[in-house]
Amino acid sequence: MVTLTELKKDTRALLCNSCAKCSTACPLDGFAGFSPVRMVSVGPTADEVREQAVAAQRCLTCSLCEIRCPQGVHIAEFARGLRREATDGLREPCPHGQVFQAAAVPEWAGRVPSRDLSWIDEDLRVAETGEIALFVGCLPLFDALFEDRFGVRTTDIARSAIRALNQLGIEPVVVAEERCCGHDLLWGGDDDGFATLARANADSFAARGVELILTTCAECCRTWRLDYPEAVPEYQPRVQHLVEYLDERLQADELAFRDDDTARTVTYQDPCRLGRHLGVTDAPRRLLDAAPGVELAEMDRSGADAVCCGTAGFIHCDAASRRLQAERLASASDTGATTLLTACPKCLIHFACAQNEDGRRNRPSPAIEVEDLTIFTTRMLAGLEASSPGTNGERTEAVT
Repeated sequence: MVTLTELKKDTRALLCNSCAKCSTACPLDGFAGFSPVRMVSVGPTADEVREQAVAAQRCLTCSLCEIRCPQGVHIAEFARGLRREATDGLREPCPHGQVFQAAAVPEWAGRVPSRDLSWIDEDLRVAETGEIALFVGCLPLFDALFEDRFGVRTTDIARSAIRALNQLGIEPVVVAEERCCGHDLLWGGDDDGFATLARANADSFAARGVELILTTCAECCRTWRLDYPEAVPEYQPRVQHLVEYLDERLQADELAFRDDDTARTVTYQDPCRLGRHLGVTDAPRRLLDAAPGVELAEMDRSGADAVCCGTAGFIHCDAASRRLQAERLASASDTGATTLLTACPKCLIHFACAQNEDGRRNRPSPAIEVEDLTIFTTRMLAGLEASSPGTNGERTEAVT
């Protein structure tokens, strides 16, 4: 366990001059007593550390504050470090009954999972070994919890990813022994649980000969690319979000969209982990710019300056999260777009949850469709059917 001084040194918080520029940028500043500058300026007393550790649970860890900080303080990492100091009795319960944290426990407690791959349609081609793998993450679990409640089926994202790769002549490795990436455990302060998950995943993918891991989740991508190398330094495959990989193939003239005269206006939500944490903002826009008939209408705040969808992972969710979701949906609608696209299934779920709650409570809500970018892009690839891929409702056994 690192000391407060070590944490401040590692995250450059020792350089904080209390200018409060982080707080003026923070979407949550002042809400329920949370303040980034107060958190970073925490004193050495045990009571103050404990108080700020509890407050840090509200932090979005979106890193919007960090692009304003003149001292380069890693505020999100500082919040994560403080969360380790919050004992279980002080932590607020995570959303959805902590089911995602609970689901990860048996996966790091020595039990080797064998995931059901029946969601892979029979026309999709996957491999047991190879250089390129698709990390599916928790998409099947999301379906179990949110498909009936919100009408969101996130395994469609994985099916679309496989279909796009097949169109490029690639049969990605899909690992049945795959575990949760551990993002929510790591950012919840459970470093030990995360490290065990990271090693188990690394061993499983290394054994299959994987050299490039593709994800469709911004949080999985950030975790594999930035956090796994620290936990498992001996295995460092190349890691990309699928939109990065498709963009590379587009730039190499190896990706083609079908002709489509249908005009549609979309807007794009930059996931915090993909946009600010990894700096991936241009690739999704190049894909959209290249798609025939698609016009991208940017929200007032986009790219590195984009506002969070309301919560990182399933760590904390409250009235402030709902307020941010409502404001972001309104901003998307104000562009005149009919569809809000995002490259993270958790953004998709959070927005769908907000829309669902508005409907249940008979509250006015912007009339805008929310869709995943992988599904949207794959649907328009040349050589594929124009209908939405992976939405035929079939559940067939995959040959792996």
